[in-house]
Amino acid sequence: MIFITGTDTGVGKTYVSSIIGSHLKYKENIKVGYLKPVETGGVEDTLTLKNTLNLEEDLSILNPINLKNPLSPNIAFEVEGYDITLNEIKDRIKRSFDILSKKYQYLIVEGAGGVAVPIRDNFLMSDLIKFLDLPAVVVSRPNLGTINHTLLTVEHLRNKGIEIKGVIINCITRLEDVLYYEKTFETIEKYGNVEIIGVVKSKEDYNIQFKKLLE
Repeated sequence: MIFITGTDTGVGKTYVSSIIGSHLKYKENIKVGYLKPVETGGVEDTLTLKNTLNLEEDLSILNPINLKNPLSPNIAFEVEGYDITLNEIKDRIKRSFDILSKKYQYLIVEGAGGVAVPIRDNFLMSDLIKFLDLPAVVVSRPNLGTINHTLLTVEHLRNKGIEIKGVIINCITRLEDVLYYEKTFETIEKYGNVEIIGVVKSKEDYNIQFKKLLE
């Protein structure tokens, strides 16, 4: 099992999750499930993986907490008048997690936004990772600014006592357009004491160390 998080919203967590899930299911013949504990702004991410992996579970199982507005979960709860306690949120997520983790050989759990995004009542996305007791993979981007965002994300996870399997660079910017990207990747590995275990250029062009995800 793995928790897919990222340096920010829109960095490609769902895209990378679909590549990992497809590879493990269709090339490694592993029974793969998916859980999106919290999604805001609709159910697009959940539907993408439900369809990609041909999952039979209802959306309420795959995405136990859904909020209509594309906002940080804590703000969406407030503006939507969604009256639910933190314990109820955790219970609902844990129920889905238990159902799916028992059914599937490998479960991909995908976060919303970055690791420091509040869900509710001083409960951050990183606290959810800790609550589920999962190792994390950080999805990052290749272009300018990624060193800072990636190192801060890695440091935050380590401060929470969360194991980091590695970083996957999702090329939302073409590598050919990024100056000295190799130096950027070397800097992330050196100062973050973390391994870049994958670079995704497209769904057909990726290099991910899947063995690291299965260890």
